[in-house]
Amino acid sequence: MNPSPGAPSDQAATLPKPVIRNRGTRVSLIWLVPLLAIFVAVYSVHDRLLDRGVEITLRFTDATGLKAGESKVMHLGVQVGVVSGIELSPDRKQALAHIRLRRSESSFATKGAAFWIVRPEISMQEISGLGTVLSGPIIDSNPGDGELQTDFDGSEKPPTQMPEGLSIILRTPNLQRLQPDSPVFFRGIQVGLVQDIQLSSDATSAEIHALIQRRYIPLVKANSQFWTLSAIDLKGGLFSGVQMKVESLRSLMSGGVAFATPDDKIGLQAQNGDAFDLHDEAKKEWLVWSAKIAIEPNDPARGDKDLTPPKERQTTGAAVGPN
Repeated sequence: MNPSPGAPSDQAATLPKPVIRNRGTRVSLIWLVPLLAIFVAVYSVHDRLLDRGVEITLRFTDATGLKAGESKVMHLGVQVGVVSGIELSPDRKQALAHIRLRRSESSFATKGAAFWIVRPEISMQEISGLGTVLSGPIIDSNPGDGELQTDFDGSEKPPTQMPEGLSIILRTPNLQRLQPDSPVFFRGIQVGLVQDIQLSSDATSAEIHALIQRRYIPLVKANSQFWTLSAIDLKGGLFSGVQMKVESLRSLMSGGVAFATPDDKIGLQAQNGDAFDLHDEAKKEWLVWSAKIAIEPNDPARGDKDLTPPKERQTTGAAVGPN
């Protein structure tokens, strides 16, 4: 018997009915990665914008090694800014480094702030800047405390803070080896250094401007005698052999000055600006002078600084004699 038209077949009756479920709007996990990256990028840009401070300009005679976006501006080992751009000055005589400071470091955009480039350097006084061999030059700085300022003259050297002392002038017709930072010795102890060398006003001699450290000022009298320190003193003969005396590595390379004060007729105390003749070598009697002159003890709290490198320091007492 044939099924009547329109009647459902047994096969159709046994088929399961489809179940429709509402899944909602699910976001695939694959989209979380780019969304998270966008969020981090936006947050980073926003954070940088909030941290951006004043832009200042530094003028240098040589900006070799500085790179925009990479070279850092540091203070006490902490980054306070970054070089945002470098260009030549309108007259093409200087390099202009534009610095973007952090918002919290506004004191570096005030009068009195100082900036200088730190590069690897080996000198008679020290070895410095070795940390920049791989990283490249950085700009070190000191904050100011004055009014707002955005233009500064940068330097190739850090600002020097010389100890207080006695400034004297040594005159010689023929300059030998001496240069700024050459040491000044008394009895083998460094008591000062050469600050500057110039020609005299009539160009007949060289004038060496030297600074004697504060605690050693009493050693310099009006009748003290100064001479160029021989780095290597050769003495001997054909049969007696040769004796060689090396005073110090720094005097060997840059020269040095020594002085002595008479022990029998100690003169008046030297004053700032006093001038002395600088002899090529010491006379025998100068080398045996043994003046007993009281000096103050070393006091770091007062700003005293031992100028002699650690390997060359010797113990010294109140009684100080010649070199």
